[in-house]
Amino acid sequence: MNEETTSTAGCIVGALAIGALIGAGVALLYAPQSGQETRQLLTRKTRDLKDKASGVLTDAQHLVHDKKAQVLAAVEAGKEAMEHEAARQRRAA
Repeated sequence: MNEETTSTAGCIVGALAIGALIGAGVALLYAPQSGQETRQLLTRKTRDLKDKASGVLTDAQHLVHDKKAQVLAAVEAGKEAMEHEAARQRRAA
């Protein structure tokens, strides 16, 4: 995985984490339950966020892997076309 892809995936995970923290803060301000219930809720929400972030990261890794394979195939096809054209040019000369 290259640096740009890692950076993009990190930004996505970071944005999810920031959103979760803001949501947790708002929930704490408006929560009608006890402290223990709130801690349990936060624990559950944190676990859910971790699972979602892991899924997003996995999806991003698969996407990068697929795109890398497509680019490599295109480069290989370009090399073959160039070699074929060079051979054709040599035969014509």
